[in-house]
Amino acid sequence: MNPLRRQVLPGWLPLLAAVASLAGATARAESLEAIPLHHRPAEELVPLLQPLLPPGAALTGTGDVLLLRGDAATVAEVRRALATLDRAPLQLLITVGQATGSSRQSGGVHASGTLGSGDVQVGVNRRPADAAGAEVTVRSTSTRDDIHSVSTVRALEGREVYVATGESRPVTTTTMVGDGPWHGPVVSQTTGYRDAQTGFYATPRVSGNRVTLEIAPTQQQFTGGARQPTVAKQSLQTTVSGPLGEWIEMGGVSATREGATGGLGTWGTRADLTGYSAWVKVERIP
Repeated sequence: MNPLRRQVLPGWLPLLAAVASLAGATARAESLEAIPLHHRPAEELVPLLQPLLPPGAALTGTGDVLLLRGDAATVAEVRRALATLDRAPLQLLITVGQATGSSRQSGGVHASGTLGSGDVQVGVNRRPADAAGAEVTVRSTSTRDDIHSVSTVRALEGREVYVATGESRPVTTTTMVGDGPWHGPVVSQTTGYRDAQTGFYATPRVSGNRVTLEIAPTQQQFTGGARQPTVAKQSLQTTVSGPLGEWIEMGGVSATREGATGGLGTWGTRADLTGYSAWVKVERIP
């Protein structure tokens, strides 16, 4: 044996033994735990538990089992969190109210009469009369159309729900093909159905006495004539938070359109206002 090797090895042996002992202790301190779940799937809980893990620990899982690799303190911390998170989902009642209002106001002044001198008579906005004279008419009209809808659905906390009501109407489409020198055009008609629905998608999550909702309400109604109906649509998509049992405003939109007309002896204005708003309330079902 090399004399130098005989001299060096005895000095390194205590250090090598200490490193081996530390490695063995570290290996023994970390364990792989299979934690059964009772109410919520692993795919839903893993993102919530990840911030609790120290460097070096790992967490995964599928279905009703979590797989955790970590030391005893990490395992205990995750189990304490699961006592709160892995509970039966709350049963909730979600109510969404939507309102669409439109109003039209118009006003105008219309002047008519006969102007002339002697045997010459000129009519303005009407046929000439036997005698000169004038007439002024002032018109003012106002119309309003309101649509209100309330949709309610039972939901489980953390699960997406969808509810909608509506109607379908037939729509006929006419197409014309060909217009050559030998044959005339071929006209064909097809009839399909167009839907108008009012409802919402929602995913509720509850923390204490507050609820957070990812929600997308929509309101549709038919407009136009019966032969060629069109669908007017108002919708929004948002995330809102508020107390359980209270109405939460999700948002709204309003639009104004104005116009004016003028001419000889005629003047008028028109203003159209359309508004949409949506509210939601979430209640806990005992």
